Amino acid sequence: MDGFVSFVIGFLSIALMVTIHETGHFLFARLSGITVEVFAIGWGKAIKRWTVRGVEYRINSFPLGGYCKLKGTDDLQRSLHAGGKSFTSMEEGSLFAVPPIRRILTYLGGPLFNLLFAIVVFIPFFTLGYETVSNPNRVVVTSDYPKTFAREEGSPHAAKLAGLKTGDVVIGIKDEAIGNFSSLQSVLARQKAGNPTSFTVDREGTILNIEITGTVDEKTDRLLFGISTYIEPKIGSIAPLSPESMTALSEGDVILEAQGQEVKNTFDLLEILSDNPSWIELQVQHADGTQEMVKYSPTRTIDGKISFGFNFERTLEHVSGQPIGQALWSSFTQTGTSLVDTFLLVPKLFSGAFAMDEVVAGPLRISYVIGEMRNAGIRAILHLLAMVSISLAAANLLPIPGLDGGSILLSLIEIVRRKSVSPRMYVRFQSVGLLFLFLLMLFVVAGDLRFFFLGS
Repeated sequence: MDGFVSFVIGFLSIALMVTIHETGHFLFARLSGITVEVFAIGWGKAIKRWTVRGVEYRINSFPLGGYCKLKGTDDLQRSLHAGGKSFTSMEEGSLFAVPPIRRILTYLGGPLFNLLFAIVVFIPFFTLGYETVSNPNRVVVTSDYPKTFAREEGSPHAAKLAGLKTGDVVIGIKDEAIGNFSSLQSVLARQKAGNPTSFTVDREGTILNIEITGTVDEKTDRLLFGISTYIEPKIGSIAPLSPESMTALSEGDVILEAQGQEVKNTFDLLEILSDNPSWIELQVQHADGTQEMVKYSPTRTIDGKISFGFNFERTLEHVSGQPIGQALWSSFTQTGTSLVDTFLLVPKLFSGAFAMDEVVAGPLRISYVIGEMRNAGIRAILHLLAMVSISLAAANLLPIPGLDGGSILLSLIEIVRRKSVSPRMYVRFQSVGLLFLFLLMLFVVAGDLRFFFLGS
C-alpha cells in the first residue's frame, strides 16, 4: 500500500510539471497569434471536457502527461493532398500561417515554463534552514583502502603521492581556512585541473604544507584528490530487531577491532569486512570504559554483502536559510547550472561514460522516487521536483524530431533558407521523431521494470 501511495504522489507530481510545460506552449501560442484548439491534462479518453473562448479543455483518464493541440492540422492535410510541396490556403491562426520566429517562441514556451517552475521551487529550498551532517576535516587517503574504493579503480592516488596521510587534519586550502569536510569539498570544487593545490595540514601537532595536483574524473569531470572524510567508529544508533540489537552492542560503543585487526576509523572496518565473512567479531569499548568481544552473523543485501544494523555517530549542525534576495539569485544560478550540466551529460551517454539506464529513468521509476521522497523532508522534495522539471526542459530542447527542440530546428532552417519546409518533409520529420520517442519509451520502461523486479 505504501508503494502504491508513492506511485500516486509521483504520478501527480509529473502530471503537474507536464501541465506547466503545456501551459507554457498555450500562453506563448496565444501571444504569437496561434489558435489553441485543445488543452488537455493527461492522455486517453476524456472524462470531462468544457469549452471557453473557443478552446476545448479536457481532463483525460490517464493523468501522466498532457498536450496542447494547435490549429494547423487541416492546413497540413490540404497541402499534402495538393502535392505536399508547399503550404497552401492557410487559415488565420494556423501554426503554419505565422512567421517561424513566432513558432520558435511557442515551442520555447514549454521548456521556459519548466525552468521558471524550477526557479520558483528553488526559492523556498534556499530560504528554509536545515540540519546537516558536519563531517570532520580530518581525512583518509582513499588509496590506503583499495578494497573499499575499488570502484574508483584508475582514479588518482594524488594525495598519497604528494605525502598526505590518513588521519591528517586539513586546516587550510591556499588562503582559505577549513572548518569541516563540507567546506573542504566546496573549496576543492573551485580548483582548476593541472594546477597544484596547497594543503595546510595538522599532523599530530605538526603543521605541514603539501601540494596536491588533482586529476579529472572522466565520468563526472570532477577534480579528484584521493581523499575522503575520517569518521570515528563510534556507534550512534542501532536498528531494532537487527542482529546487532540482539548482541551486547549499545549506543556510544567504540569499535576497537574487527576480526582481530585494529579499527581507527569507519573505512578500516569496511576494508576489514570487505570479504563478507559469515561471522563478524568486534572488540568494542563501552561508554563506561569496559571492553567486550561481540560476535554475530549480520544481515545481508540481495547480492550477499554485509548490511550493518547500526549507524555511526555523526555531528549535526544547523544551516540557516538564505534571505529572500539571495535565495532568488541562488535559484537562478542553480537552475542555469543544472540545465548546463544536464546538456553536458548527453554526449557522455553516447560516448559510453555512463550506462544509459543508469541516468535515464522512465515515468514509473521517476514517479516512485518522487513519491518515496515524501518522508525525506520538504527540502528534499523541492530539490527533486526542481531537478525533474529542469530535466524535462532540457530533454525537450534537444534537437530531436518530435520534441520541441526538433521543431525549433525546423523553424531555424526556414529562417536560414527564407523558405518554409514542405508539408511532406514536415510529416516525415515528425514521423521519424514519433518512432524515436516510441523506441525510447520502450527502452526506459524496460529499464524501469528491470529496476523494480531485478533491482538493477
